[in-house]
Amino acid sequence: MGPALRRAMTIATVAAFALLSSASAEAAKRKKKAPEPTPVPRPQDPYRVTIPTADGVALAASWRPVDGNPKAPGVLLIHDFSRERREWEPFAEELHGLGFATLSFDLRAHGESTKKAGQTLPISLRFLGDPAGFPRDVAAAAAWLRTKAPRSAAVGLSVGGYLALLASSRGQVDAAVAISVNEPRVARLAGGEPVTPHGALLLACAQDPGRADSAKKLLAASAEPKRMLLFPGGAHNLVVLREHPEAKTATFAWLADRLPK
Repeated sequence: MGPALRRAMTIATVAAFALLSSASAEAAKRKKKAPEPTPVPRPQDPYRVTIPTADGVALAASWRPVDGNPKAPGVLLIHDFSRERREWEPFAEELHGLGFATLSFDLRAHGESTKKAGQTLPISLRFLGDPAGFPRDVAAAAAWLRTKAPRSAAVGLSVGGYLALLASSRGQVDAAVAISVNEPRVARLAGGEPVTPHGALLLACAQDPGRADSAKKLLAASAEPKRMLLFPGGAHNLVVLREHPEAKTATFAWLADRLPK
């Protein structure tokens, strides 16, 4: 084989390898760009209402009045970070059966509360320390509920529990039930003001990290009437009510005492 032929074969081999590499890279790119799955539509919410906040967020909410009793006490249900209002549905039905009207809502950037002045709000950890964010949502929802119910309470999970306590401290609701609060993580939501909850029931599990200490601290800061219940294990949020039926019983009793019908 002559030198010229060997050079030609080498060039052809290199060219073929480059072409194959290019084709493989292109195939890899096409593989990475798999089509997005089609979003699953949400079931229609027959209780859906929209509540505007002071800064222009459209809060999606579910309002369940008590038929035949326009003066039924109302309970504001506040979900945890990265959750949404629909997780409250079974609990809201139980409250409704006990004669309470309920208003559950999606905090900004959660669920269906993602629009502000035509812009989409992305979920962000910064909301956990922004006193002009979630607290405004609660203020708007609590004010809306006040137009429907003469007396009201807030029940919240984790950050929602702190927001419930903050609402009671500010007189936006008459009582609060806080479940699994992690106070150090969300204390900035108060904007530096002292938080003195009124009519507060605090529920936590001893092995849920930081929650028992937070409950004790918040109980000490609360005005009478107040109560704290600690349970064994590490259950969190609504699981506390499922694993410890006495916690749910205490919640219903507390609401009945604070919001007489």
